[in-house]
Amino acid sequence: MVRLQSVWFLFLLGMISLLGGRVSGETQGVKVWWTDYGSAYRLAEKERKPLLVVFEKSDALGQPPQTVRDLNQNPASSLLNPYVLCRIDVSTEIGRDLARQFAAPGVPSVVITDKRLNRVIYRRHGPLSNLDWAVMLVSYRTGERPADRSPQPAEQRTVCYT
Repeated sequence: MVRLQSVWFLFLLGMISLLGGRVSGETQGVKVWWTDYGSAYRLAEKERKPLLVVFEKSDALGQPPQTVRDLNQNPASSLLNPYVLCRIDVSTEIGRDLARQFAAPGVPSVVITDKRLNRVIYRRHGPLSNLDWAVMLVSYRTGERPADRSPQPAEQRTVCYT
């Protein structure tokens, strides 16, 4: 199981480097995380991009949550480019209200909307590993829910033991 995760992680790092070479006109390094949901929503609507919302609590000094700081330094950070990024501090009344509207069960939670901003296509509660972030960011980058890859009846193999 560990070897399979290592193979996937190496594959995703290779994809990151390929995709990173194709990005033009975008700043490298730290990505912009909106803290005002309304502004992030309008930008996502204008650019027709999916909206990635992270619900977390800021620390006592008002610093960004650890997840956002780590993600900006993560190898998967180049995979953030197809998204409009928004982090919501749930220690505020507005943040708690938004978390309820998005049905975020706790902190940290991640929500991704479709590119038309009509529905939530991904929701997850709890901390995410680097591999979880990379898989999530690659899977939902088009702003559409990935197709179900379960085998169709014609593709299923039948074993005959006679």
